[in-house]
Amino acid sequence: MHNVALIGLGAVGAIYANRLNRLLTKEHFHVIVDEKRKEKYEREGIYLNGEYAEFAYITEDEISSQYDLLIVATKNNHLEQVAPLLKKCTGEKTVILSLLNGIDSEKYIGSIVGIDHLLYSFATAIDSTRSANRVDYSTEGIIYMGESDNSRSERLLAVAELFEKASITCTIPQDIHRELWVKFMVNVSINTVSAITRATYGDCVAIDEIRELIIAVQKEVIALAEKEGIEGLTEKYIDHYQKIFASLEKDKKTSMLQDIEAGRVSENRWFCMTASQLAKEHDLDTPLIDTLGKILQGIDQVHHNRIC
Repeated sequence: MHNVALIGLGAVGAIYANRLNRLLTKEHFHVIVDEKRKEKYEREGIYLNGEYAEFAYITEDEISSQYDLLIVATKNNHLEQVAPLLKKCTGEKTVILSLLNGIDSEKYIGSIVGIDHLLYSFATAIDSTRSANRVDYSTEGIIYMGESDNSRSERLLAVAELFEKASITCTIPQDIHRELWVKFMVNVSINTVSAITRATYGDCVAIDEIRELIIAVQKEVIALAEKEGIEGLTEKYIDHYQKIFASLEKDKKTSMLQDIEAGRVSENRWFCMTASQLAKEHDLDTPLIDTLGKILQGIDQVHHNRIC
């Protein structure tokens, strides 16, 4: 893994871009952007915890070769926009990691460049926030990744070796699909509840009513996962993530709450709305997920109307 690129320099992508850039240098690590973003980043810069991070910004027209590894860290609602970049960056042996929330991004990216390029992956336990050109965080989190069949392939181990050299914490779980659903459980619950209540991580742990609502939603996701054939997703993961939430900076906010406060359309479509649709297909009742999804759908529509 010598030539690496990243698409999506947000609160998550910027952290890992900084690590890889320090290891590989600008000659072998590129941030792929459009012309508008390139001009803005080169003019204003990107700062991580107050420290300037200098990257090599490459536009679609400047991509001269395919990459060994391509990391996609956009929001779900931006994925269609970067489809041409995905095609241009992907060569015969390019490995792609999608760090997007939800359970749909690998399938979508695979439909564009071929599913064989994808490792299944996600990032979790990050408390980063982005405001304009500044990303602040206290916890860099961990990347989970694996092959679709959970084998320990050469390319998977090569990515793990690269991340170790770059001081990026990663793990190869026994069952990547179960872990993806664990993260989905977190997205559907704490992201959604925090966005509606405006609760920080500290609030989600300390306020009984909010914590109990999050746990109740997680139990609905666990029941849905069982219907989807996901094995081993039990309530022990609820306790596990309660401990993770408690370890994060109390005043930090979920990505969905950051979107709502900024007046951006949220990823509700890929969280509650996806869960609700799957539940209907299984004739499974998910009243909390359905209700929270509709509330956020209304909030998103209000924001959309104001923008338009």
